[in-house]
Amino acid sequence: MPDPREDREANLLVRRIAAFGSPGTDAGESLVVEERCWPAFHRILTSQQLEGLAVAAATAGSLVLTDDQQASLLDATRDAMLWCLEIEKNLVGLTAAFAHARIDFLVLKGPAVAHTLYPDPSWRPFRDLDLLVRTRDWKRASETLISLGYRRFRPEPRPGFDERFGKAAVHLNDQGLNIDLHRTLVLGPFGLWMDPEMMFASAERFELAGRSFYRCSRTTMLLNACMHAALGSSPPLLLPLRDVVQASNAPGLDWNEVEEHIDRWKLPAVMQLAVESAEEELGVTLPQQVVALGGRRSSRRERRALAAYLSDRRTRGGTARATLLAIPGVRAKVRYLSYMLVPTREFLATGGNQRPSYFRRWSVLLRWFVSRVKRHSRHTAESLR
Repeated sequence: MPDPREDREANLLVRRIAAFGSPGTDAGESLVVEERCWPAFHRILTSQQLEGLAVAAATAGSLVLTDDQQASLLDATRDAMLWCLEIEKNLVGLTAAFAHARIDFLVLKGPAVAHTLYPDPSWRPFRDLDLLVRTRDWKRASETLISLGYRRFRPEPRPGFDERFGKAAVHLNDQGLNIDLHRTLVLGPFGLWMDPEMMFASAERFELAGRSFYRCSRTTMLLNACMHAALGSSPPLLLPLRDVVQASNAPGLDWNEVEEHIDRWKLPAVMQLAVESAEEELGVTLPQQVVALGGRRSSRRERRALAAYLSDRRTRGGTARATLLAIPGVRAKVRYLSYMLVPTREFLATGGNQRPSYFRRWSVLLRWFVSRVKRHSRHTAESLR
């Protein structure tokens, strides 16, 4: 059983590794991992996907390791890099099929981030491949992946849900390679408030294995990094926070364009959380421009939407309720509600270990409705005092 004290010490060391080589920071004193703390350090380091940064720190003399520790770290890093190469090989292989189907795509995160934002791609390992396609191409793109031997991990709640309200769907092949096929960057209200078509209009090229691919612009890569860090996990994971650092320091950023996108996509609260978390967790100082943008005032609606991703409401239907409130138009809201409350039994059967049940889904909405009624009654009683 993990020792809490050793976990705390290891966490502090891992955060130092996550900040290694950050733009504008000093190396500081070399880190030494005591033998008693090494198992916790290694476990946390690999779970946070920071093996590449640890090897870079050891090579630079900022991380001092014993021979056994170094061998263990190199083994873990070798495995991570081999998997990245497998993903990149599959990326190169599927381009012909997408071109034949006349489907444009952007490479999100993963190879695009590793090969363009970091000094060395080995600093930024990845475990899956995220591709963005236009909504009109989403279904054909999924069918193309299936024709290449990928299978969809989970069906959509009802036919048509993905293209109207969805974010992405996971497709797996027999080797366990995961392709997350996106039509927007994030699930929920923030995914609905953005315009994915703008990302294709401003896409930029990058080179990989002698091939040319498209990725998001520097502006969108920064916003995507902030959304991934702030909305992907609570508390934020360290590698996405490091992505925020790298994207914030990308050369050629147009800060006026960044500000316009933040306002258009309703991201001030998301930016603030990502920027503050990166500086606090990694102990880095971000460029003054991004700090200023992260300190801009957000609306109550945006803060409430963000809270749905962060609190325990996330696992109790909070994101779905926030999505419902963000959908424009009564008819579209009713359709979304019907899709979520009465999905297919095939969708229910893939929801986890619990026995598929419509009642469980309906009870989430019922509890939310009861809580709203109680809150309204309490406020009414207080106002009458």
